[in-house]
Amino acid sequence: MNFLGLIFVYAAQYFAGKGMLRLFKIKLNPVAHFCISMITGVPLVSFAPCILQLMNLEIVPYTVIVSVSLVSLFFALPLFFPFRRPVFARIPVPALYEWPAIIVCFLLMVISVWRCFYLPPNARDMLSGPELIAEYTVKEKTMINSVFTIDLQSSNNYFKSPFITCLQIIYKLLVAPFGQLWLSSIALSFLAWLYSWARTRIHPVIAGILLILYLIVPDPFSYTFVMLYDYSNMVFFFLGFFYLSGYLKSYKINELLFSAFLFGLATYIRTETLVLVVFALPLLVFSLFGQRLKPGKIALFSVLFVLFSAAFYFLCIDVFVKNFVLLPFDVGGQINKNLSDVSIFFNRFRDMNMKLMFSNPGIGSFGYYFHIFAVIFLADLIFVRQYNHEARIALYGFALIYFGLPFLGYLLPPFDLFNTTKRGLFKAIPLAFWYMCNSGILLKLSALVYKWEEEPKEIPKPVNINIKRK
Repeated sequence: MNFLGLIFVYAAQYFAGKGMLRLFKIKLNPVAHFCISMITGVPLVSFAPCILQLMNLEIVPYTVIVSVSLVSLFFALPLFFPFRRPVFARIPVPALYEWPAIIVCFLLMVISVWRCFYLPPNARDMLSGPELIAEYTVKEKTMINSVFTIDLQSSNNYFKSPFITCLQIIYKLLVAPFGQLWLSSIALSFLAWLYSWARTRIHPVIAGILLILYLIVPDPFSYTFVMLYDYSNMVFFFLGFFYLSGYLKSYKINELLFSAFLFGLATYIRTETLVLVVFALPLLVFSLFGQRLKPGKIALFSVLFVLFSAAFYFLCIDVFVKNFVLLPFDVGGQINKNLSDVSIFFNRFRDMNMKLMFSNPGIGSFGYYFHIFAVIFLADLIFVRQYNHEARIALYGFALIYFGLPFLGYLLPPFDLFNTTKRGLFKAIPLAFWYMCNSGILLKLSALVYKWEEEPKEIPKPVNINIKRK
C-alpha cells in the first residue's frame, strides 16, 4: 500500500470538506469538525476522474494527483477567505467509564478496516458494474473502455452513480490495488462523530451502549467493508436530516442550505434518494408556514431545498450516464407502468415488515435493533407521552423511510425486496439511534445517573472498638 498516496487523498478529502463547512458557516467542536470534513470531502474528491474524462485526458497517476489537488483546492477556497477568526474549543477527553464501549467499537472497526484493505471487492453489483469499469479504466487509462464491448443486457449496474467508480480509480492508482479504503474513512468518521454528538445529548454510558447496539447490527456493519453504495448513502441521508432538524430549531438559513447540500450528496450516491428528499419537503414547508414567511420566500426555500438533489441527479443521469456509458438507458422505462394498482405498495409494505424487519431472516440482517427501537418507542408512548424537537424529527425521518421504501418498490419495479429495499433500511438505523438518544425514558434514566454521580457520597466513620483486657 502507498501510505503517501493514502495521506495525500485523505488530506484532499479533509480540506475539501473543511472548505464546505466554512462556506456554509457550520460551527462544530474539533472532533465533529474533523469527522464531518472527512465525510463530506469523499464525494467531492470523486469528481476528479470525471473531469479528466470530460477533458479527454489520460487517467494516470500524475493526472489524477493534479486533478484531485485542483478539485480539493477549489472546494477549499472558502478557507482562504475567513469570515471570522475560528475559535478552537477544547477536545473532550472521555471519562474512564466511557472507555469500555470505545474499545469495543475500536476493535470491531479494526476488523472492518483490515477486511476493507485485505479483501478484494466481492459484491455482485460492483463486479458487474463500477468495480469492473474502474479496473479497466486503470488498465486502459480512460473511462470509455473495452468493458462496453461485451454484452451487458443482463445487468443495469453500469447505469449507476460515478461515486464508487471514480473513488476506485483514485484509490487504485494512488493507494492500493483493491481501493476501498475510502469506505473506512466514511465509516470511522461517522462513528466517531455519532458518539461525540450522542455523549453530549445523553449520559456517555448509555450513549456507549446505544453505539455498540448500532455498530453490531449485522448487515450495516458488514457494509463498512463490503463496498456498495448503501452505507455511504445512509450516512449522507442521515446527516441531511440532522442538519434539517438544526434549521427547524434555529431558523438559520446556512443550516438549511447545508442540509440540502448533504441530501444532494446522498442523491449523487443513489439517485432514487431524490424521491425521499421530496418526501422530506412537507416537514420544511410546515415549518416555513409556522414562521409566517411570505409565500414567495416559502417557495424559494422549498426550491433551494430540492435544487441540490435535482442538480446531483442531473449530474449522474444526464452527464455521467449519457457521456460515459455507451449504452442506451431510458429512465422512464424503469417506472411502474401500472401505477393504478396500489396493491403493489401494500404488498411491499407487508413484506418489508414480515420478511425483513420482524422475521427470522430479518434478525440475521438487522439483529434485534428494530425490536429494541419499537420497545423504547412504545415505552415513551405509554409512560412519557412527550417528545422533544429532535425526537419528533427523528420519528418523521424514520416514518419517511418506513413508508418511503415500499413506495419506491411500487414506483420502481427494479427496487426489489431482499436487495435494494433491505439495504435501503440502513437509513432507518441511525435515525432510530437518533431517536433513542432523545427518548423520554432514556433521558430520564440519564438524568438519574447524572444525579447519582453528583450526589456526595457519605464516608462511613471509623468504628471504635474498645477491647477490655483481662
